[in-house]
Amino acid sequence: MSGEPSTRDDAGSWTARFIALAHSPAIIPALLLLEILETTIVPLPYEAVFIALCLAARDRIWLFTAITVLGSAIAGSILYALGAGLADPIAAQLGIAETITAYEDVFSERGGVLIFLGGLTPVPSYAVNLVAGATSYPFWPFVGLFSLSRFIRFAILGLILYLFGDAITRGWERLPKWPRRVLVGAFLIAVGWWALSGLTEPPA
Repeated sequence: MSGEPSTRDDAGSWTARFIALAHSPAIIPALLLLEILETTIVPLPYEAVFIALCLAARDRIWLFTAITVLGSAIAGSILYALGAGLADPIAAQLGIAETITAYEDVFSERGGVLIFLGGLTPVPSYAVNLVAGATSYPFWPFVGLFSLSRFIRFAILGLILYLFGDAITRGWERLPKWPRRVLVGAFLIAVGWWALSGLTEPPA
């Protein structure tokens, strides 16, 4: 009897609602759009959303990974096309003209390496994708390298969550209610600060 109120509380909690959202069909197009926006120029904490969804729906980890790679390929292609026609004005608008120039100087020799690292590392990749278009780097090798690097990055993250997700969620469920609220609040504040700082500060 003593466990019934707790069960009802958990069923009505934000955790239960988020789990339901992670399993809903609507999350797939939403995740695709979020990845497209994050890979272009919008500073969104995509990895945090990806991790949370994978923990909430471990049976969909590889689907989330595939959607992430698809969104990256679409966004990379958009930036490539923009770079081919509008690299200079876009770089000036974003305040990354010096970064673009630095990439252009080495792109002819190490373009493939830069594209691969741009997708593999957590640094913003839009400058590399713009330069790929501006320097007429072959389109299909560009898409292949960028997509492969994003797949490696998120497949490794997904594999870690698949293997250890149960232990992480069990540890979370064992926490009393107030530490969970504090952690969720801190997470939301960090996400808000991340997004606002990215929107108000010029790109490096």
